[in-house]
Amino acid sequence: MTSQPLLSICVPTYNRRAMLERNISFHLERFGALGVEFEIVVANDCSTDGTAEYLAGLADARVRPFTRARNSGFLDNYAFVMRRARGKYAVFLGDDDLLIPERVLEYVRRMEDEPQIGMVQAPWLLVDERPNGGDIGPFYKIPGEFRFARGNLPSLMGFVLTYHIFPEFMIVRSDVLARAISSPCPFIFWAFLFTGRALAQADILFLPRPFARVTGVSADPRQQQGNNETMFQWDRYRGGIEYLVSLARLVAEDAMPPQQTLNESIDKFMTMRMQVALRLNVGAKNWVEAYIMHHRMAAYGRSPLQPAGVANIRQAAGVATAVQEAISYGPGPAIIDPALDLSLADLLKPEMLERITHQLPAPNPDVPRAYVRLNPHFPPNLGPLDAVFDINDYVAQFI
Repeated sequence: MTSQPLLSICVPTYNRRAMLERNISFHLERFGALGVEFEIVVANDCSTDGTAEYLAGLADARVRPFTRARNSGFLDNYAFVMRRARGKYAVFLGDDDLLIPERVLEYVRRMEDEPQIGMVQAPWLLVDERPNGGDIGPFYKIPGEFRFARGNLPSLMGFVLTYHIFPEFMIVRSDVLARAISSPCPFIFWAFLFTGRALAQADILFLPRPFARVTGVSADPRQQQGNNETMFQWDRYRGGIEYLVSLARLVAEDAMPPQQTLNESIDKFMTMRMQVALRLNVGAKNWVEAYIMHHRMAAYGRSPLQPAGVANIRQAAGVATAVQEAISYGPGPAIIDPALDLSLADLLKPEMLERITHQLPAPNPDVPRAYVRLNPHFPPNLGPLDAVFDINDYVAQFI
């Protein structure tokens, strides 16, 4: 490919070869059929599942693969692959996601017709990838198109807070990309940082119709990046909002709402994110995380949990912590007290259930064993290397 492509599809990947193959095959076929000059840029973050071999075997000049010198994590790999783009416009895409090609080209043509627009954003269409799944719906909704003139940070800030916007899926012009996207992103959710930087360079247009189909519920048991951010990095959302507010204040202090109103808007935004994170952590049996999140929300009187729900999470957190520490003690499975009549299958993750047993082992003074107990007289014969993990003590930690 000698001429500059119109579009770069930028895909960071790590150990998901099958999904990456689907991604590349789909986009080669669909964008090729549309007759547009494009490339697919892939950044392989030191995968160990044959991804490098698959990429090396591709005989298509439209695919430009890179293998990182060392595993760098999602954000660094995201920035790396975006900055390798040679196209006039670039779009980020997860390896398990698919673009809507006709919509992408529609939006790119809009940018071609209106060169003041340096970035187009839109909600993404969530998809349930499990058998008999289907489209879930857009991640957020806006009632029409919203255009923000270069530098108009106060309006962007108000828009994000009003409609609960996450500016993650973007089509960005190459010169704007160069001045907006890089890997350092401490204390702040990356999408707010990149979008704030981009608005300093050009207009940004938000459109209501999605241009990407994104995995919301995966058939792959591994944690999705989006879910990981929602569940464990939600605190960075506040950092992102604070960043946009600070930029808006620099641009137009006089246009800012009263501080109390602004604080209430930020708190409302964060309360919604914390409620989502709490719900997802409960669903994933992350009991300790759910317990701590409840207390952080309860500090402001905003926890949605009733006392009975808090008591259940407290109990589950104690049991899970005891079992987790027990299974990391010795080489064999942790032995569970028969008196522990709680339904462990409802409390523990599958990988923890695989490491426990109710069978008492034969005595062996040379092998360290871990016992999770409710009855203080369990086990009947404790070896010199054995350790006990008392459920009641662990539950008491979660006051």
